[in-house]
Amino acid sequence: MPELPEVETSKRDLELFFSGAPVSGIKFHEKRIRVGDPSPDLPGPGWLGAGIDRHGKTLIMGFSRPETHISPGENAPARPILFLLSRFGMSGSWRRIDSRANPPHSHLEIRFSDRNSRLVWVDPRRFGRIELARDPRTAHLLSQVGPDALAISPEELGALLSCTSRPLRAALMDQRLLAGIGNIYMAEVLFAARLSPFRKSSSLIPSEVRALWTSLQAVLQAAIAEGGSTIHSFSREDGRAGGYQRLHLVYGREGLPCAGCGLPVQRTTLEARSLYYCFSCQPGVRTDSRRMPSEDFLDGERPDADRIDSVPQSAHDRKGNKDARSFPFSDTSRRDPVAR
Repeated sequence: MPELPEVETSKRDLELFFSGAPVSGIKFHEKRIRVGDPSPDLPGPGWLGAGIDRHGKTLIMGFSRPETHISPGENAPARPILFLLSRFGMSGSWRRIDSRANPPHSHLEIRFSDRNSRLVWVDPRRFGRIELARDPRTAHLLSQVGPDALAISPEELGALLSCTSRPLRAALMDQRLLAGIGNIYMAEVLFAARLSPFRKSSSLIPSEVRALWTSLQAVLQAAIAEGGSTIHSFSREDGRAGGYQRLHLVYGREGLPCAGCGLPVQRTTLEARSLYYCFSCQPGVRTDSRRMPSEDFLDGERPDADRIDSVPQSAHDRKGNKDARSFPFSDTSRRDPVAR
């Protein structure tokens, strides 16, 4: 299943091709993949691609019309007024196609008036979803997701984990808590942080939270630099596979020597998912006396490990205002993807 690095890779692959391109039409070949408000009309002639962004595992394409420029005759790109959101599901990907025929399992295409290439949504298993929305903040696909895993601070991560006694493996993959992490990067991040996937999330001490945050950022950025991981079906816009699977330290390495201690990597099945870990490098105990991946830790008291779960349904529930969330195309503290 594509996770944050794969979706970010798709964003970076497509944004130069898409931004500013005149749209000639969008066509659904499989209407059942569309969710959310059915009222927005599909962009057609007169519309422009207005940048691409991402939140968690969801890619967000902005569309604008020339009359939406801030002032007449201004050269700056128009602000997006319609958004196409795509959640990749198990096997979804965007492909740039030059040939006349679409590849198998093509369910949506975006055509442009100034080029022969088109963008095609390919999804063999059809678990992916597409939504057209006038505002990402009100989109169905983003209505129950937490903060983006690359945008979260150590303090925010600690606050989220302190609210739940669920195992770390479950908490990190809960998109309501933290957007972008799935089975692959959960395993890699926890191994890098030397934390057991079976640990209660609320049992982490501040130094462990800092180590987890450091590993989270490092693993995701390294995976993005390699174009993501191709395990079964993920491919980039030109059909290339990702490369980070060659650098996995535990995922998919059952029985092979652990990079940390040399003992065999373990695999178990939980909730129909394979979980990979090293029982020696990732013991299910506190790590006060063990050397951690980072020397710069937060100081403070250990959270109450016995508190009951109070996981918010989403980040905006926790803050009491969904407009307080960091959203693509709307957060002025981030790089504006349409200001190119």
